Amino acid sequence: MDPLDQKEPEVQKDQRETVEAELLETEISVLQEQLKALKATVSKILKACFFINGSSAGEKPFQANGSEGDFEISKATCSQADGLIASPRNSAENSTIQQIAVHHNKKTFIGINNIQTEGSFKYLSDEAIGYSNWAAGEPNNVGGIEDCVEVYPDGRWNDKSCNDKRLIICEF
Repeated sequence: MDPLDQKEPEVQKDQRETVEAELLETEISVLQEQLKALKATVSKILKACFFINGSSAGEKPFQANGSEGDFEISKATCSQADGLIASPRNSAENSTIQQIAVHHNKKTFIGINNIQTEGSFKYLSDEAIGYSNWAAGEPNNVGGIEDCVEVYPDGRWNDKSCNDKRLIICEF
């Protein structure tokens, strides 16, 4: 067999591989553009959801769907949605939670309690609270059963029985 005849198939193979690589690069580029467009669409949808049922404070989104539950149900509901029960760490977050509760015309629990040690209110992470917004005379542990914290319509906090039902607001 002539050596030139052997080189021709190798050249064709190299050309074919080059064309295939260029096609793959083009497909990757198209997929990257589609991913970018999809991310923009998801972002718009999330903003629409927040407009309807939630809001955000800084980068922290808060969401409510109108359902109610006691403190444990609230924690579990938020956890199932890959979130946490809303836990304000500053006045802006507290205000956002308050506005959502007012929109639903309900009080809400926040992720702060003193279940472990009476009088020592902590976040669910067991971290001591650094921000608070207690109503006058609160916390007062009426009846010795008020271990959870609810938000009044004015944004002030009240200690409350964890067994009462309140609007569920989650943070993500």
